[in-house]
Amino acid sequence: MTNPRVATPDRAARPAPAAPRSLALPRFERHALANGLRIEHAERCGLPEVSLHLVLECGAGAEPPRLGGLGELTARLLTAGTPGRDAMEMARWLDRLGVGYRATAGYAVGAVSMHFLSEVFDEALEFLAATILDPGFPEHEVERIRRERIDEIERQADDPATVAGLATIAELYGDGLYGRPVAGAGATVSEIGPEAVRDFHDTRYRPRGALLIACGDLDRERLLSAVEARFGAWSGEAAPVSPPETPEPRAKGLILIDRPGSAQSEIRVATVGVPHNTADHHAIIVANAILGGLFNSRINLNLREDKGWTYGARSSFRFRRGAGPFIARTAVETARTGPAFEEVLREIEAMRTAPVTADEMTLARNALTLSLPLQFETAAQICGKVSRQRVFGLPDDYWETYRSRIEAVTPEAVQEVCRTYLDPDRLTLLAVGDAATAEPTLDGLGPVDVRSAS
Repeated sequence: MTNPRVATPDRAARPAPAAPRSLALPRFERHALANGLRIEHAERCGLPEVSLHLVLECGAGAEPPRLGGLGELTARLLTAGTPGRDAMEMARWLDRLGVGYRATAGYAVGAVSMHFLSEVFDEALEFLAATILDPGFPEHEVERIRRERIDEIERQADDPATVAGLATIAELYGDGLYGRPVAGAGATVSEIGPEAVRDFHDTRYRPRGALLIACGDLDRERLLSAVEARFGAWSGEAAPVSPPETPEPRAKGLILIDRPGSAQSEIRVATVGVPHNTADHHAIIVANAILGGLFNSRINLNLREDKGWTYGARSSFRFRRGAGPFIARTAVETARTGPAFEEVLREIEAMRTAPVTADEMTLARNALTLSLPLQFETAAQICGKVSRQRVFGLPDDYWETYRSRIEAVTPEAVQEVCRTYLDPDRLTLLAVGDAATAEPTLDGLGPVDVRSAS
């Protein structure tokens, strides 16, 4: 008997893609303790892991401007000792449990994230309670962490990309909240002492206003019983951090920060953007993907692939409770500073004056939606996404409807948001580089304000 002949596949032809995976999210149940601590929980069996995400209204917007960086410094000090354990004992406790612990502060909120095996849940929650309810903030640890932070700031002053980023937000927002680095500047961090840290913690680390998100191999009864036992006696309220007023975006000419001897110029084209929860949010996301949010975006294909002037060019709208910035950024050989500005501005103007192509729309939609399920694979990822929804007041179905809303964006909507938010008369241009080489390339871009980097 002979075997039937099997057709040989055409290996020169690309296989047809599979149907897009649907986004299946676990269902979160909402609870609250009597003290006001809100809890959201989703049981997710299959892997013996748990992620916790505690969100607190303790961002930079809650700190005095003269003590900028206080929220970040407080977050870094949470594991630096309790009345019963010093910093080394806390570190050994964490290592023994095998727990991932991270505390951060943003402009509006701070967050403590933990990830661990479900079998150590009770002791992991005990560790979380110790750091949130009873941190000691010993003077020598405050001094050590403060010194580390000042050293970081001093090192960042030697990084032209950081200098460009900080100078850009200062130009856009002035003395406002978003014009300051979220982790503070050298002059403000130097003023922070133990009492300031303790006062900030006493005021902002409170249950009413806080949210605990839990996802993983953990049932509701076990979670609620343990949280009540550890956090039930916690008391107080922290009011939400209000967004700052939005400054009127306006062009400020071209600012050139002199960094003698730099082989490259860091380039920024920026303006005041929009809050996260804005009506044309999804159109803005698609527009930015086409302009500078993807590798195949217009400014990257122009400056990197066509011109060969840079390793990469990107843009982003930074969504916050208030109007965060839009920033297009790249780094080019210093002699290409002016031409690079011209190309970025030309690409922005093209987005404003003509609809994008069907191929660009397809690429952007696919890039933004087909990878979405990969962003919800782990308990930690899910907690982070839910946290984002709650912090910015997004609808409960934000992620479930994300794909359909992105796919509903039209080329005309993309053009309209570019017209609305990327007005050339409101763009700030800034470069950090060797002024002697860069300035002669800037003819035609308007008056140049040359400043010292120091």
